Amino acid sequence: MENDVLSSLWETLLNGDQSIPKMSGCKKWLSQAVPRSLTEDTLLLDVMNDFTKEWIINNYKEPIEAFLKSQFNRPMTLDVEIRPDLANKEEDLFPGHGAAAPKAKEPLIPKKGPRQDFSSNLSPKYVFENFVIGNSNRFAHAASKAVAEAPAKVYNPLFLYSDSGLGKTHLMNAIGNKIHQDHPEMKILYTSSETFTNELINSIQNNATEAFRNKYRNIDVLLIDDIQFLRKKESTQEEFFHTFETLYKAEKQIIISSDRKPSELDTLEERLKSRFTWGLIADIQPPDLETRIAILKNMALKDHISVPDSVTNLIASNISTNIRELEGAYTKVRAYSQFSNEPITEELAIEALKDLNLTPVSRTITIEAIQQYIASYYNITLNDLLSKKRTANITLPRQIGMYLARTLTDLSLPRIGESFGGRDHTTVLHACDKILSKSKEKTEFAKEIEKHITHLKG
Repeated sequence: MENDVLSSLWETLLNGDQSIPKMSGCKKWLSQAVPRSLTEDTLLLDVMNDFTKEWIINNYKEPIEAFLKSQFNRPMTLDVEIRPDLANKEEDLFPGHGAAAPKAKEPLIPKKGPRQDFSSNLSPKYVFENFVIGNSNRFAHAASKAVAEAPAKVYNPLFLYSDSGLGKTHLMNAIGNKIHQDHPEMKILYTSSETFTNELINSIQNNATEAFRNKYRNIDVLLIDDIQFLRKKESTQEEFFHTFETLYKAEKQIIISSDRKPSELDTLEERLKSRFTWGLIADIQPPDLETRIAILKNMALKDHISVPDSVTNLIASNISTNIRELEGAYTKVRAYSQFSNEPITEELAIEALKDLNLTPVSRTITIEAIQQYIASYYNITLNDLLSKKRTANITLPRQIGMYLARTLTDLSLPRIGESFGGRDHTTVLHACDKILSKSKEKTEFAKEIEKHITHLKG
């Protein structure tokens, strides 16, 4: 009886219930889950990875629980647990997925044995382990890992987009390298749309189109970079369309990157842009200061060299939009130090990067420095400042500290909250609003805040 109720409930959920707000977007994600049980007060789902679990909980827990309450006339809870073995099951775990292709009676691409002789074009230096995660790329990184851990089982295609030099190529190679590590028998091909186009032209000129199609359609994973450069010529897009169709229907993984989202690829046919949205689209934003500093420190750690915080802060503060430029600046400073046989200092970095006209950072203001200063100024202990105590003589200095951290550092709101005793970002926002409001109401208080800022800036 329970199974019948669960089956009926699951079918209703997958088909969506427009009467419940936000339920219309659930189908795509619920089709990647398997219902395990239904009790008096809980619906339990199994998913294959952390990413899917977090996405369902963060985006659909509330509307699904509202739906359950409407069905059973009592409060119900949605629980989601991870079962990695789901990725290894051969049966179709995702019935009803709008983007899933029907299984062919016979495989379009025959399975083969070991393929060590096939050149994947992957760069071994790009792996997940050396990818620096920040707020700007966290979603894209999580999606990429999910695909690498279960190729063709989850987001297919995966479409990554960002400006140049922000990590798309790193993530694409990391996906390929991870799949190759876990599934050495799989045939993986990393290429660019320009290479695809050039090879197509050469194959036509040499009467070798069959060999071209065998190369691109007889694989398990296709990673194609910079799809925006795919030629507008009809025959090129026609060939890529059929390559995409063949791989997708054979349930092979496709990963695509671009410098813009699918809807903005004006030179591509609508049928291609439409197919790019079948899976998951993830963007990467320019890294914040904290992430840029972490990238530089990670490079120095890998090279076993000492780079002072003042230097990483100097470089990261002046190069804010492109990771490749950031890495290039680090490499130049390192080389300058080696060739001149001098230690890396701010002065050396400014000399090495004089073509960039670096603006010296007058003083690196850390959240620790702000906390120590505020605790000393208001005559309270650092432990009290970071504690859960809510007395007026502690709460106000704490709010001032949060405001100064937001004003004088490039740290994210969650990071500031975490540094002030594990508080969330809404507490930081409230504190900042409180300080701004009080500054407008009381001139003396505004002067006090300005005094703190002047002191910390040195």
